Amino acid sequence: MTLSLDLIFVPQGPEYQAVKRAELPIPIVAIPAGLTAVEATLRRWRSQQQYSCAKRVLVMGLGGSLIPQLRPGDVVLCDRCLSPQGESQVADSHLLGQLQHLYQQQGQPLPQHSAYSSDRILHLAHQKQHLAQTSGAAVVEMEGWAIWQAFPQAAMIRVISDGCHQDLPDISKAIAPNGKLKSLPLTHAFLKQPAAAMKLIQGSLRGLSQLTQTAHQLSPHLTP
Repeated sequence: MTLSLDLIFVPQGPEYQAVKRAELPIPIVAIPAGLTAVEATLRRWRSQQQYSCAKRVLVMGLGGSLIPQLRPGDVVLCDRCLSPQGESQVADSHLLGQLQHLYQQQGQPLPQHSAYSSDRILHLAHQKQHLAQTSGAAVVEMEGWAIWQAFPQAAMIRVISDGCHQDLPDISKAIAPNGKLKSLPLTHAFLKQPAAAMKLIQGSLRGLSQLTQTAHQLSPHLTP
């Protein structure tokens, strides 16, 4: 089975490096963290006609769980993406079906859930639980909606790094407008909440390891 896929978008930093380790035979493109930064990057790419030939694309990366059934290390196939404005867009049905069939053949059928693209970091458990109730989404992330608007024939795979009952350090001040992490504010946020920081680090490491494995499973089915 050959997967109809032109390129994969992954948030820059550890997530990008995790997917790159799988040595996939198609382009892996790093994107900044956060909706606003991704939208600005996509506008620049359009003006430069970068990736204009790409049709079917996959977004991969970590995400937060909004429901108790999804825990750190779980892999989710996102069949719908929701915006902060309440808009909704479904994944490309052909690509979605191919991905599900691929992982089923390898004995790892993926749960399918809606993802909510947040324009801010939700670091408190009650925020995540409230979002689940109001949106119906099961996963929260920060880039998918922007990609879906530029590439309608998209699907998304997210690996859970933090559970819905888990408070996180407030790292909102550590993300620059261009989507890059600022080390000093990040360290300060971790030092203020060391227990939450340790859980986030542990969940992220588990998620990154699974992200590499999930990407590696794609490799035999991709052609340059």
